[in-house]
Amino acid sequence: MSGDRPLGVMIGALGGQGGGVLADWLTEAARIAGYPAQATSTPGVAQRTGATSYYFELFADKNPPAAPLFSLFPAADDVDLMAALEPTEAGRALDRGYVTRRTTVITATERIYSTAEKVAAGDGTIPTAPVLEALENASGKLLALPMRTLSDGAANQANAILLGAIAGSGILPIGADDFRAAISNKGVAVAQNLAGFEIGIGASGSESEPKTAQTFNPAPDGFADQLAAYAEPLRLLIGHCLARLVDYQNADYARLFLARLAPVRDLDSDAGGALTSETASRLAAWMSFEDVIRVAQLKTRPGRITRIRGELGIDAAVPLKLNDFFKPGHGEITGFLPPWLARMVPGGKQKLAGEGISISWPTGSAPGFAALKFLAALKFLRPGGSQYAEEQAAIEQWLGAVTQAAGKDYSLALQTARLAIWARGYGDVRSGGFTVLAELFADWDRRLEAGLAELKASVDQSLLLAHANPDAPPPR
Repeated sequence: MSGDRPLGVMIGALGGQGGGVLADWLTEAARIAGYPAQATSTPGVAQRTGATSYYFELFADKNPPAAPLFSLFPAADDVDLMAALEPTEAGRALDRGYVTRRTTVITATERIYSTAEKVAAGDGTIPTAPVLEALENASGKLLALPMRTLSDGAANQANAILLGAIAGSGILPIGADDFRAAISNKGVAVAQNLAGFEIGIGASGSESEPKTAQTFNPAPDGFADQLAAYAEPLRLLIGHCLARLVDYQNADYARLFLARLAPVRDLDSDAGGALTSETASRLAAWMSFEDVIRVAQLKTRPGRITRIRGELGIDAAVPLKLNDFFKPGHGEITGFLPPWLARMVPGGKQKLAGEGISISWPTGSAPGFAALKFLAALKFLRPGGSQYAEEQAAIEQWLGAVTQAAGKDYSLALQTARLAIWARGYGDVRSGGFTVLAELFADWDRRLEAGLAELKASVDQSLLLAHANPDAPPPR
């Protein structure tokens, strides 16, 4: 603290994360404590759910000789504390010159992926570890908080946890009781946010080391022996894949995943298991293809409505009307039906772009939720469905190509595994991707024997085309 300049706090948050409420808590706590303060916000362009930067200044003198002059936005080396609810927002502040050796950085470690990251074919995500490493090197101190772990999955407590960490940092001369009073005065989910505040104070005493952005669900019970067959570095990934597939279908389906992966593991000549890792992640994603049953599963997840209420900043006492919008086409509607029955449903030959039935479904009502829950319970029908048969045939063809390539050239096998990015989207985009793979693999044996250089060039070109335009079907 200094008598001739205010303390500057910059907050980076996305829409729905409660950054505005956090700024209001800071302003109210300063008022209660008797310090002159001001908060402003600068909306950014919409890119995830819209990023906004909040700037708070506090003059650390309750009775200054003259009225302090506050700025509407920070300048370089003005920020004493950078608080972010998303790590790349802290990285954005660093890129703009706001994080210096003066700055203490407190950031969540969990990512909310941007549109640019999501639309990329394959893995377009920005790794978190380099961002956190850069913040640690540039700042005076970095505190990285695993918000999901600290809040036990309650996403709506993240801003309160961050407020607690700000209070515990000692940067601001505001007492903890004044912060608690500010939360109470604001009147937004008071009990939950006070609990989050206490978590944040408790978490602020230890610095977290920068970690990878990847988080893994634990392996389901009953797979310990199968996991033991894989090298230690791969077990977290394999366990995560198994958990996903058990949730998607059942334990037998997860065992099918292991049976398919075993030949690749046995052929993997890399000490780190690069081919096994690449194939496992893409195989699990492909085997959990999204059909109408999967959509219903995701829309009826326990806690989804509570999470939405938290993102909107409303508690259980406020009425909430929730509608989900769907536009299934013929393939999505008939995908879980047996092939003979799917062929009897009219409309299968119509391939107009954007065709589908527009549905607004009242998921927030008891009847609407129950209907989706019933649809989700029909997953036992999935193995007999027409889409399941098509997906499994394409998976087997792709895996066969990967294992054959592994016996000839390791780098070709890795690139072949990555060809699974053609199994993307839905409707014409997905069927077009399957056509590309089928044509590429049709004479795979002969091309492997004829010459690897030409085949490698074809695979590389196919991957470039897949990355070039993820939203469109491949050119014919």
